[in-house]
Amino acid sequence: MGDTPSSRQRLSATHVLLALIGWGLQMLFGVVAFASGLVAPPIGVAIIISFWAATALISLLYWRRAAWVALACGLSAAMLILATVTIGDLVYGWTA
Repeated sequence: MGDTPSSRQRLSATHVLLALIGWGLQMLFGVVAFASGLVAPPIGVAIIISFWAATALISLLYWRRAAWVALACGLSAAMLILATVTIGDLVYGWTA
């Protein structure tokens, strides 16, 4: 049982490229998530970092099965973080 060289599948260049783009987005918005403390209170930052961590974990767990998962997680992290900061500003008055 386990991964032997004969049981591993070779990943295509497109598969790896999609995963790398997704992880790049994930890292970019990780910086945004951790910098959100400039506009959000501590509970807001905790929510934002939780969204980011959840999408990063899903991306890392499933990227080999489907590269689009890493890409979708990167885009989802971006949308969740931006939506949380926008809603926080509109509803709770979070400002820089």
